[in-house]
Amino acid sequence: MKLKIKFAVFLLALSIICCGSLGAYAEVLTNFRKVNDYSSSTYTDVPFGSWYYYYAGFAYEYGIMTGVSQNIFSPEGNLTLAEAITIAARLNASYYGNTIDMLGLDVSLAPQSASVHYTHAANAQLRAENYDSVYRSPKTTQYLKADNVAAPDASTQLDWFIPYLSYAYEQGIVTELKSGNAYMMPATREELAGLLYRAMPGCYNKINDITPIPDVDPSNLYYHEILSLYEAGVITGNDEYGTFYPYAGITRCEVSAMVSRAVNTDLRVSFALNPNMPHKLLSFSWRYPYYSDERFNMTLEISYYDYSYFASKPRTNDYSAYARDAADVTGLTLVANTLKDMALSNGFDTDYEIAGFVSAFVQSLEYMDDYEYKGVAEYPKYPFETLFEQGGDCEDTSVLLAKLLNILGYGTVLLVSDNHMAVGLQTYGNGNITIDGVKFYYIETTEESWRVGEVPADMIGTGMAAIYI
Repeated sequence: MKLKIKFAVFLLALSIICCGSLGAYAEVLTNFRKVNDYSSSTYTDVPFGSWYYYYAGFAYEYGIMTGVSQNIFSPEGNLTLAEAITIAARLNASYYGNTIDMLGLDVSLAPQSASVHYTHAANAQLRAENYDSVYRSPKTTQYLKADNVAAPDASTQLDWFIPYLSYAYEQGIVTELKSGNAYMMPATREELAGLLYRAMPGCYNKINDITPIPDVDPSNLYYHEILSLYEAGVITGNDEYGTFYPYAGITRCEVSAMVSRAVNTDLRVSFALNPNMPHKLLSFSWRYPYYSDERFNMTLEISYYDYSYFASKPRTNDYSAYARDAADVTGLTLVANTLKDMALSNGFDTDYEIAGFVSAFVQSLEYMDDYEYKGVAEYPKYPFETLFEQGGDCEDTSVLLAKLLNILGYGTVLLVSDNHMAVGLQTYGNGNITIDGVKFYYIETTEESWRVGEVPADMIGTGMAAIYI
């Protein structure tokens, strides 16, 4: 069975060219000077011959980036926002011949926010409303109630950073001050692009004609900065189509390549994007445990261009937004109805069995940890992103299942604890969760073989908030 659906894609990482060993830098921007000596022994985790060996060395020699410790560069580690601002401040100071006052303490970090988003609770075990003591959920990054636990503030760990922040704020590289915790989070790719551009806005001469960038919409806050870096050959994108992945984190080795290109114009890349983004053919295969030993198969053809519409949308902590978005209703309705027709044609004709069949399809998708696949602790996806990538973590598969069931006429909610998300299926029967007097069945989405209403042992008795969609 083949379905033709129009959607789109964006992937992680930047394509980087390897430029050989360290040597003379004929086209280094004026005022930049070597301040360190670099060799193969400088960083034990930057092997000679690696694609980033040259870039890490250039960034170190010119005092733009240093390691996370004396001999460790951490090339695959995520760059924090504090580190990104520090790099931008160093670039600006060198470019304009300024000095960063390392005793400068002219800014104060904003206070830690402790707002609460959840307003409903399952079984009254968790009700996060107007509590003084809250903590940020590691799974959803939203704030939940916790007795005698306050959200920690990272301000005291950032004393080293204050002079750089003060300088960047004074120079207009950053325009607002955040809480200490925000600066310790991974910088997004779009944030880094904005900082690099604002650090040296006059040095990015156009050498490429780049339009459009597949996953960066002109309405993006950083669109001008990102486009300028593409046109200057500082950013090349992840693939031949130029996908940027603006909302994901960026690794330190990738940053070293970007800043090296920014400072040494010899390293900038002339290129053109392939505008003919293809469709991706996806094959799904799953079983419906306890009801059949047969394997069921479905094929989807999803357009990179259309998928990029969802990929380029900003991320939000309001998970209902992913389930409510109307742009994918036509395509998801086709998927939902196809799954229902497959269930009916195989004799699964009760509401419970149909819901279970659709759940089995979603449960068969690969579990993808956000940090491993996206480079950030949490990266919630729209349903067709999950379909296109054929997997996601618990909130991604839960949002997909809740929306498919909702399209088929079922009442659904998202159930969330401090580190997990599942689906609640409204029922007029027994149910095993009561929310505001309404019965729901719990549905696990991250592994195969869970029946509708079956609760994993580690979730029994766990307080779960309900997000209405």
